[in-house]
Amino acid sequence: NISPALYAAEAERIMLEAGTVDGPLSEEATRVAELARAYSVYDALLRERGLMDFGDLLRYAHAIVSTRANIRARLQQQYKYSVVDVFKDTNMAQYDLVCALVGDAQNITVVGDDDQAIYKFRGASVDNILKFREKFPARTEVFLTENYRSTQEILDAAYTLIQFNNPFRLETAGEKKLHAARG
Repeated sequence: NISPALYAAEAERIMLEAGTVDGPLSEEATRVAELARAYSVYDALLRERGLMDFGDLLRYAHAIVSTRANIRARLQQQYKYSVVDVFKDTNMAQYDLVCALVGDAQNITVVGDDDQAIYKFRGASVDNILKFREKFPARTEVFLTENYRSTQEILDAAYTLIQFNNPFRLETAGEKKLHAARG
């Protein structure tokens, strides 16, 4: 949900903060400013050709449902129930869009295994599961503990490795402890 203009403003803020100081902060500010220019050019090229990338689809969809109450209401009425699989791999823009579309009815089911969250490098945030817990306090949580696809040997090895994620796993940590640990 970050437009080229917003990113350029952030780049400018970082450049001002870095000032004339040499070193890592200055290098980072230069890198961010270069990315802001590239993003702006990329966005202009897309618009000239009447194209959108995946991020644009999310950003513009979110902008529409956030600012156009009539469209949001029509979509909420048309789609009374929502299901989001692999919720652990949603990024902030996807989370915001889902919440805007669900509305007050809160008829939503999400599926997410924090032990399988591997797309942080693409902006995915397991923290969305924590935010989901806060936003939907009347939810019912179901922990699936049986696996019918793998042999016991594979399950035992996976379980041993997953234990290294403790105490940060949703299944083993209380909400308050998890919030404190993740900041």
